Amino acid sequence: MFKKLAKLTAETSGAVALITAIALVVICGAAALTIDLGHLTSAKNELQIASEASALAGARALCTQVPGALAFVDNPNWVSGGDKANDILKKNSADGVLLANADIQAGVWNLNWHWSTAPRDSTTGAIQLLPQSTTLDATHIPAVRVKIDKNAGVNSGKVQFSFARVMGIADASPSAQAVAAVFPRKGKGIKSVPAQSCLPFATPLTWVTQHWNDDPPTSFRIGSVYHAADGGEWTTFQILANKVPAIQALIENGNPTPLNVGDPTYIQPGTESVLYRDMRADIGKIGLLPIVKDDFAEHAFTPLLAFVAFKVEDSGGSGNSAYVQGHFVKGYVDYDGTPGKPDGSLYFGADAATPALVR
Repeated sequence: MFKKLAKLTAETSGAVALITAIALVVICGAAALTIDLGHLTSAKNELQIASEASALAGARALCTQVPGALAFVDNPNWVSGGDKANDILKKNSADGVLLANADIQAGVWNLNWHWSTAPRDSTTGAIQLLPQSTTLDATHIPAVRVKIDKNAGVNSGKVQFSFARVMGIADASPSAQAVAAVFPRKGKGIKSVPAQSCLPFATPLTWVTQHWNDDPPTSFRIGSVYHAADGGEWTTFQILANKVPAIQALIENGNPTPLNVGDPTYIQPGTESVLYRDMRADIGKIGLLPIVKDDFAEHAFTPLLAFVAFKVEDSGGSGNSAYVQGHFVKGYVDYDGTPGKPDGSLYFGADAATPALVR
């Protein structure tokens, strides 16, 4: 009987060797999955973090001032958005190497899109934003898309594997992309605005309350009749100046410093009728008007209560018949302003916006 057992053991020794070889392959495969897939996941996460950081920085840069532009709603700084995204990209790394290349696009995101259904390049898979020439409105907002690849010849090449080579897998090409857009904070009003956002008129609260939401908009004149209940009055913002050249500079360049709700704004003591013809250069532009209390004092500072958007339609006349004509604008977005507080600021159709990732 012992001879039979010995013979049986001898006959199974080859099977044990085979099982051991198979087990080693399985162990190597498990090591490949554990180590190399962990390596790949880490690299991909780094690419995702870099793409999101770059896209957000680009979206914030869209909000920087375009020289000579009063209407941010029509003038995102597209060049600055793309350049800033590229700058931040190069400060990030993946797989231990600084990144150098990305597919970056500054354009328009459609709020009716979903991440999974947004249009993409059929070859690269990069989301395709709408052209910068697209009219911005309630559903079309400025955005920056960043897609980063780690591939042959791109960002120091593919991610190299160690154990997976035993299974014939030498490397992988991870990628990541992100889109950040400038989302209006609807109905929150504007708490503060940057320089060069406002036209130098202060307009009374009751007049704005009565007409900012008119549909169609009410076209009205801000005239040279001193301290009229409608329209408004020349203001030099936080500058104590009673001279025509000072206001002419503000007509051309807007407020020289940022303005906040609660800041004092200086009301001019005269009608300055000669200035109205200078407003002709602003016909067709949209700017913000600071809103003040109805019984504001002349030749004095008065608190700024809120902001309302105003589109200049016409300007002309002389003496007591001088005027600027226009209407309040609903749905205006100041892309470089600060939204009102969560509990709401005074809202008159103008909002600020906040850059955020599209999910």
